[in-house]
Amino acid sequence: MKIHNGFISNSSSSSFIIINAKRGYSNLPIPSDGILIVDNHLGETEFGWGPGDCRLVGDRIIFSYLQTQYADVSLSDIWLDMLEDCIKKETGCKVIDWRISLNYETQEGYAWGYIDHQSSAGEGCNTEMFMSYDNLRDFLFGKDSLIHLDNDNY
Repeated sequence: MKIHNGFISNSSSSSFIIINAKRGYSNLPIPSDGILIVDNHLGETEFGWGPGDCRLVGDRIIFSYLQTQYADVSLSDIWLDMLEDCIKKETGCKVIDWRISLNYETQEGYAWGYIDHQSSAGEGCNTEMFMSYDNLRDFLFGKDSLIHLDNDNY
């Protein structure tokens, strides 16, 4: 089995990912009803214009979900299925309720989410987590995985 330790994906704009499960995995507590609600209560929804690091499992789940939404239509559903399968297998949750929208004027009960330019799947950036199940698991749950926010405007 190949394990990625300390893999870094870089872009010239506001964020890049680090995939690192060298020290093991973090847990994500799931409610007793088995439903994971993914919204701004789970983690960060705005990835850009740092500086800062997003280290929570929830941050990484939301970032990965947003990447599925920015992805080319030929990959979007494949990546979303992969993301849902990984979360369910690794946490034991039964249902994932996605309440993140790319639309700034989103409906009540949903949170606006975005990944800044030159950092999203729409521009071919920060998609390495979807190269394999192991990469995705390591990115989502690896204790030292993170999304580093910064930009070239400082």
